[in-house]
Amino acid sequence: MAIDKKIIEVLNAFNRKLNDDTRLSLKTKLRERAIKTLAKSKFKDKSIKDVQSRLQASIKPIPAVYEGGGITIKLVMNDYWEVVDKGRKAASVSSEGQSKLQDWSSTRGVAEKIRISDLEKRKEKQSKSERKGKLKTLKKMPFDRAKKAAAFLIARKLKSNKLEPTYFFSEIKNDGRIQKLEQDLAEIMETEIIVDIQSGWQ
Repeated sequence: MAIDKKIIEVLNAFNRKLNDDTRLSLKTKLRERAIKTLAKSKFKDKSIKDVQSRLQASIKPIPAVYEGGGITIKLVMNDYWEVVDKGRKAASVSSEGQSKLQDWSSTRGVAEKIRISDLEKRKEKQSKSERKGKLKTLKKMPFDRAKKAAAFLIARKLKSNKLEPTYFFSEIKNDGRIQKLEQDLAEIMETEIIVDIQSGWQ
């Protein structure tokens, strides 16, 4: 087998493993953070909705290609990965960011928890009312309203509190696999190899 084909095989195998480990790491880190956050919340329901995040779904390995006189592999993911990985200082959340928080709250069950909690509070208040006659049948707040409420609460917290880092990718990147890749490539080419990591990997 030609050397270049061996190199491509090694790089593609490395990238597939990197993809799988990064996706699993992100899932694990987000679940751990959600459990910790819910433990401190006032919600009675402390269960975690186990769904695939948009960031996790966006992580994809791009096969090796000849590019700029060399062979390149890429692992792509949504551009906000660095905020999830390295955290965020306390700051206001943009309108676009709040819109994304609304979507997140609906997929993670946060909006539904707000609907349930709000209904329970209104029922408790109604039960203590001294008003006579037939009581009004209470219903959950509209889901869209609950999504906005969830986004508002999260944005308010992010304005005064930093978002803790997960290091879901930093830990994977720095676990020794880069050095192992350099060794594998050096054995094929019979010369010293330095893997050049660029862009968001820095």
